[in-house]
Amino acid sequence: MLGVALTWLADRVAFPALVLFLGLGMLAGSDVLGWVYFDNARLAHQVATVALALILFEGGLASRWSELRPVLAPGLVLATAGVAISAALVGAAAAWLPGLDWTHGLLIGAIVGSTDAAAVFAILRRTPLPRKLAATLELESGTNDPVAIFLTDLFVRMAIEPVAPLEGLALLVRQVGFGAVAGWAAGRAGAVAMNRLAAESSYPYMLLSTGVALTAYGAAAVVGGSGFLAVYLAGLMMSRYAPVYRLTVVRFHEGLSWVAQVGMFVLLGLLVFPSQLPEVAGGALVITGALMLVARPLATWICTLPWDFDWRERLFLGWAGLRGAVPIVLATVPLAAGLEDSWYLFHVVFFVVLASVAVQGTTLAPLARWLGLAAPGAGPAEPRLELAPVGRPAVGLIHVQVSEHASAAGRSLSQVNLPGGATVTMLVRDGRVIPPRGRTVLHPGDHLYVLVQERDVEPVIALLAGTEPGPRGGTGRPPAGDGAPPPPAPASEVT
Repeated sequence: MLGVALTWLADRVAFPALVLFLGLGMLAGSDVLGWVYFDNARLAHQVATVALALILFEGGLASRWSELRPVLAPGLVLATAGVAISAALVGAAAAWLPGLDWTHGLLIGAIVGSTDAAAVFAILRRTPLPRKLAATLELESGTNDPVAIFLTDLFVRMAIEPVAPLEGLALLVRQVGFGAVAGWAAGRAGAVAMNRLAAESSYPYMLLSTGVALTAYGAAAVVGGSGFLAVYLAGLMMSRYAPVYRLTVVRFHEGLSWVAQVGMFVLLGLLVFPSQLPEVAGGALVITGALMLVARPLATWICTLPWDFDWRERLFLGWAGLRGAVPIVLATVPLAAGLEDSWYLFHVVFFVVLASVAVQGTTLAPLARWLGLAAPGAGPAEPRLELAPVGRPAVGLIHVQVSEHASAAGRSLSQVNLPGGATVTMLVRDGRVIPPRGRTVLHPGDHLYVLVQERDVEPVIALLAGTEPGPRGGTGRPPAGDGAPPPPAPASEVT
């Protein structure tokens, strides 16, 4: 109930809700009201790991491969080289602080080096951005954890005993390689199972998808891979290959992810002793400044130079590197390992996360508007329609936008030679619903919802959104002009 109230309050004052959840945990903890005494770092790490797995799976499940594919290269470079550069620069700044050596400084840099998926996904839901920018942030935050985990484990080991370079390289290969393979395999197998389940209600699909998420994490973790990378990829694969009851499953995991976020942040807040925060405030502010003003912006500019981002987009990406649950969870690793001064490191990281979310989280939307990047309605909203199996035939409802170069543009529905059995059920033009009739003329930009058998999905998309002639006698026509190839057709989606 307090979570609902704090969410409502956060929306009213445009403040990140996760900060309020952390504050709730701190308030109920031993230093303030004293309701709960909690200092079990190992338990906090285990609970937060499960919560993060559910959050990352929902992030992958809600993403669209068609939107992520164009930004695959810059997103992955930011998730790897960007994390390493940020960690190195922050670590160098932290190493100069009194009482910290290079190993502990680099450990702090590694812990706070990754952009947090939970924080980014929450912000993106409230800040409309161009799809290129939003997809880059989604991909980076969903895939950058393995590098941060690798660097954290490496520097924790180095603080305890010497580590050979080949041992560190083997750790990185295991994290990324096994995590990617486990995530891809679990996601593809889960998609096959979802499509073949043929249950009469959506509840088994919810259970099955949750099982796929936990299996993906576990399969990677038991062989030394990154469970976080695996669970994100599993969600992405299921989003791409399992359309049955997709909308219901996504909505279910959105709720599950939100419950996980509330519980995780309250628990991590309980683990903090607020009386120790003033002691670390000076050094933590230096680290926060180095991270937000130097390390993250510089890493972003370097990593995006080979691609077509303008200065406004690079500036926004540099400021959008929110830190959240992942750094706090990683800060429990040295606690669980019994590393000297680990509680000091934990409170430094906690302070950095609070400052990052409070400052960057509240200024991202105004910055997007100031830079002219805010795009109300950017990206078509996913239609509230469901693909539910009806008997054995693979029948679905597709949403496709009419292109100006499509053979159907400018023709009436009676003149468009759709495959047999395909039925246009709704037409949306400029936000208005128009009942489809045979005499209804299709205009470029119209959104059509077509009930169609699975084997006819591609022909219908080609007829309505492309330039290829449709099947069964469709009359495609090339675009007017000099014969140059048309621009790519707008993406369609099976819902």
